[in-house]
Formats: sequence, structure tokens, C-alpha cells
Amino acid sequence: MKKILKHLIFWLSIIGTLFSMIYFFVADIPLYIKLLGAVIILYLGYDLITESKKRKKKEALDA
Repeated sequence: MKKILKHLIFWLSIIGTLFSMIYFFVADIPLYIKLLGAVIILYLGYDLITESKKRKKKEALDA
């Protein structure tokens, strides 16, 4: 039961985040703020991917 609840909370938060991001880009917000938000999101995604690759490479070297 606890595992199901964890997965439910996780997926609801993912869906909520996606809806809020979509609303952010559809709402009546100035273009420069939307572009700044997109740049920040892309940077965080890139950083997450590169950190994951670095960690996997480090774990492979340590093993």
C-alpha cells in the first residue's frame, strides 16, 4: 500500500508540473519571461543529464 501511495504521489506531482509548465508557456506572460523560463528549464535538464553521465562513469571506474 505504501509503495502504491508513493507512486501515486510521484506521478501526480509529475503531471502537475507538466500542466503548470504548459500553462506558463500558454498564459499571457511577456515573451522575454517565457524565453528566460525555457532557458532555465533547458539548462537544468542539461545539467541533470550530464551529472547523471558523470556519476555513472565514476561508478564504473570505481567498480
